[in-house]
Amino acid sequence: MNDLSEYPAYKRLDLPVVGAQGSYLLLADGRRVLDLYGGHCVNTLGAGEAQLGAALAQQWQTLSFTTNLIETSTRASFMEAVAPSLPPGDWHLFCSNSGAEANENALKLALASAAAASATDDRRRVVCFKGAFHGRTAAAAAVSDGPPSGFPQTPFPVTRLDWGSLAIPADTAAVIIEPIQSLAGVVEPPDCWLASLRAACDRVGARLIFDEVQTGSGRLGSSWASTHFGVTPDIFTTAKGAAGGFPIGLTFVTAALSEKIPSGLVGSTFGGGPLALAAARVVWERVSSGELPANARACEAALRAALAAQPQGPVRTVRGAGLLLGLELAPGLSASAARDALLEHDILVGTCNDPQILRLSPSLTCAPQAVASVIELLADLWKPAASLCGSTP
Repeated sequence: MNDLSEYPAYKRLDLPVVGAQGSYLLLADGRRVLDLYGGHCVNTLGAGEAQLGAALAQQWQTLSFTTNLIETSTRASFMEAVAPSLPPGDWHLFCSNSGAEANENALKLALASAAAASATDDRRRVVCFKGAFHGRTAAAAAVSDGPPSGFPQTPFPVTRLDWGSLAIPADTAAVIIEPIQSLAGVVEPPDCWLASLRAACDRVGARLIFDEVQTGSGRLGSSWASTHFGVTPDIFTTAKGAAGGFPIGLTFVTAALSEKIPSGLVGSTFGGGPLALAAARVVWERVSSGELPANARACEAALRAALAAQPQGPVRTVRGAGLLLGLELAPGLSASAARDALLEHDILVGTCNDPQILRLSPSLTCAPQAVASVIELLADLWKPAASLCGSTP
């Protein structure tokens, strides 16, 4: 008899989940856990959202799958839903299956457009930033900052700069950046830096790529980080919650760049399939209407108001915007211990690479008072040198 066990890629929580409803996880023992992590920014509309489920069921019955060589009304409907949310300009879209794929395609398009711009200008360098995470595939891993990627070499020269730096080398083809670094600890850009970075890219002729895998889909209280910060890139990507839990990756490139790139550079078997786009259409109708960004802003406001009422509590500051938030704990307090203590009281939050930051990225339909409740509970749990002061991982 063959034996099969799982590769130990994840350190899983001891959480016997048997179902989910809205912003709550349902456990085998009957408990309901408030999910303020949202599956890493994925569950945009919450679990079991009826409209999204109905759209998937109808699409399955109508046209479950077809080759990308055939045009479908589902694609047209999705593009009609997402178009009102886009930054000003003319855009071309390519669909894939994940954030890493979307970023790989963005880098391909940037490098190809740089090559097409000049037959004599050999631009292959990509600039990224310390603390970045863009994915685990070859090119995405090359511009991420963390443990070894497992690949023996990078597919292009990489320069990794300090967060806030403008030292873009003259031979740079592309600069890729998360407008807010999530995994690093919900690290916000310095004031006016993104605009200065845009200008620096223009000076050297580099393409500016925004990785909006987590900051897109209305999560910051705006449709995109580019609109939130008022800076438009040449290429931007999103994934995670863009289809409310159905896998999708989206790469947007300006028409001016796209028209210079040979066709056939990118492709995907499943990317932009009818089911994924049917789900994404439901999400983007609600993002483009302003409904989801407005609720994200209301949730952030409620949480910040709750923090102002607990000035001596364990949470010292809030990072981020909308519903991509980082709670900075007081010195000496452990985010992992706080996460575990909250989970014992039926609230799930996330941690990150910064051992003093708790991450919140719940559904964009979560109730503001539910998001704010984490502040009051942490204050109730916190006692100096007590449960939240455990050792960090």
